[in-house]
Amino acid sequence: MTLARRLFLLVGVIATTAGFAVIAGVSLGLELTDIFLGLVAALAALQGLRYVQRRRDTSMNTTVTGDPEARIAVPIPGSDFDDDLVSAAGRRTRWAARERVVDRLEARARAALVARGGRAPEEAAALLDTGGWTDDPVAARFLGASVSVPLRQRVRLFLSGKSSLTDRAERTIAAIERIGTADGPAGERR
Repeated sequence: MTLARRLFLLVGVIATTAGFAVIAGVSLGLELTDIFLGLVAALAALQGLRYVQRRRDTSMNTTVTGDPEARIAVPIPGSDFDDDLVSAAGRRTRWAARERVVDRLEARARAALVARGGRAPEEAAALLDTGGWTDDPVAARFLGASVSVPLRQRVRLFLSGKSSLTDRAERTIAAIERIGTADGPAGERR
């Protein structure tokens, strides 16, 4: 510690002690006059200038904040099913993706038959195998039932220009949504 620093420290301690004594009411032979208040103010100003001078030589530390408008990518529900449906239409991964689509829809249909159709799991599996779970032959055949699709429906699909896989998947999803809400083979309400 340098001599100047020790001197400033000593003067600061004495001034602080004298200030506390005056506030506490101890009489040190000094009256609270304008001269005494001027000395305290001068010491405070000198100490403040000393701290300001020391801070001038230090480097500035700043914090960089991120962009408050940055969006976080959140997964979209069902996007993996959509990806499988698109892959099933492609040439390279067609069969594996098609099986994933059919398996997923079959599981959803079985769960809907049990939850909303009031069926037992074994009965739901039998309905899926026979196609009796829906009135739509396209949806029944898509999930593996041996049901014939009318020629009129095949011609309509051919003329629509839509992908047959996409159309069959959409019709199956619509049939699953109708389970338990419509009066049909598997949609009876209890």
